[in-house]
Amino acid sequence: MIKKVLCLFLALSMLNLDLFAAVPLDRGTMLVVRLLSSVKSNSKESASVIIENDVKGKNGEILIKKGTLVQTSIKREKAKGCGRPGSVDVKCISTTAVDGQTILLDGGCSETGRNNKGLAFGLGIGLGATFLPIVGFAFLAIHGESATIEPGIISNIFIMNDYNIEL
Repeated sequence: MIKKVLCLFLALSMLNLDLFAAVPLDRGTMLVVRLLSSVKSNSKESASVIIENDVKGKNGEILIKKGTLVQTSIKREKAKGCGRPGSVDVKCISTTAVDGQTILLDGGCSETGRNNKGLAFGLGIGLGATFLPIVGFAFLAIHGESATIEPGIISNIFIMNDYNIEL
């Protein structure tokens, strides 16, 4: 009997108990991120985005630390003639958990500049049809305003998949 108990004890002690130390990070969990630098539709600068608050598990374990960098993708469109505005879209792609896992994210923020179509068409067609035909149509080259996302903007994003974070 003692041999059976000893063999069972040795077999159980050889099991990898790290499986029980993993904390779930569920799909759809909301994170808060902060933009640290401005992003403009008419420049090529990159954006710095960080996690605003610690992301914690059900028992209070920290799964993603506050200040962790977030990888982003920026889509820019410059302002164009005929009063069309510029736009910029910052999409959060991923961040890193405390165990080094890459956590995929979904969400971001966007901004569109002011539309100047009325001004461009009003001056272009109005002056072109009345007083200054050649010069009037040059007003159609008026651009809309460029878009800017200011630093300090806070956005809610979501986790795309289920993860098990090793502590």
